[in-house]
Amino acid sequence: MSIKFRVIQKKNPIKPDDAPKWYATAVADGETTLEDLASYASAVSTVSKGDILAVMESCFSKASQDLADGKIVRVGEYFTLQMGLSCEGSDHETEVNSSKIKKCRINFRPGKMLSKMIRLAKYQKKQG
Repeated sequence: MSIKFRVIQKKNPIKPDDAPKWYATAVADGETTLEDLASYASAVSTVSKGDILAVMESCFSKASQDLADGKIVRVGEYFTLQMGLSCEGSDHETEVNSSKIKKCRINFRPGKMLSKMIRLAKYQKKQG
């Protein structure tokens, strides 16, 4: 299995007068849904697909609640999720309040298992 990529041309936004350069960019090759994951897990275990879906839904619901409470969510050696913020800068600490927050995001950090997959990845240029 390989990570597919295509080649695109981009200009440097900092140096718009420079000639554009060519870069590899990852290309999605299908998708895997929660249903697909549950079907696979059911096929390789003795647990029913419905039970697996119920457990996964419960886990992701709890993860969402915990992220909203400011907790770090560690999913074994697979990945970690944590909230991150983008904020408008202020000259003084006392000027910083919630109105300065411009964007909220979820930071994803791969764990050991996914980091190993990345290190061992092979790449294939997508034709066409």
